[in-house]
Amino acid sequence: MKNLNLKQLLSLKGLYFLITLIIALLVGIMGGIVDIIQPQGVVDIANHLGYPLYFFTLLGVFKVLGGIAILLPKSFDKAKNIAYYGFGFDFIFASYSHYSVNDPFSNIIVPLVLLVLLATSYFLKEKFSY
Repeated sequence: MKNLNLKQLLSLKGLYFLITLIIALLVGIMGGIVDIIQPQGVVDIANHLGYPLYFFTLLGVFKVLGGIAILLPKSFDKAKNIAYYGFGFDFIFASYSHYSVNDPFSNIIVPLVLLVLLATSYFLKEKFSY
């Protein structure tokens, strides 16, 4: 990444912030709140996957905390890394859970696509985190 011109650098920086915001806001904060308040959709998914509802309450709390953590400044790098790892485990286990109950391929692949986005954000954070 040393020989990047300004336009390429800005586009990578924009990509980093866009992906990080998607993970933090949509998956972390909003997804976590949904897991905590447990509308019928969450109850249905929990039952379908065989998880108790209290699991989703705790998962939601960790998602909200993780969403906040990956938006923290670079000086909080250890907390950010823990959040990235947590989201990584979440996406892997979500994909495997859907696979284990013979869900459609789309339910299995979506968490893995999010994992790729998360990994992209993680590797770009060293360059562009503020």
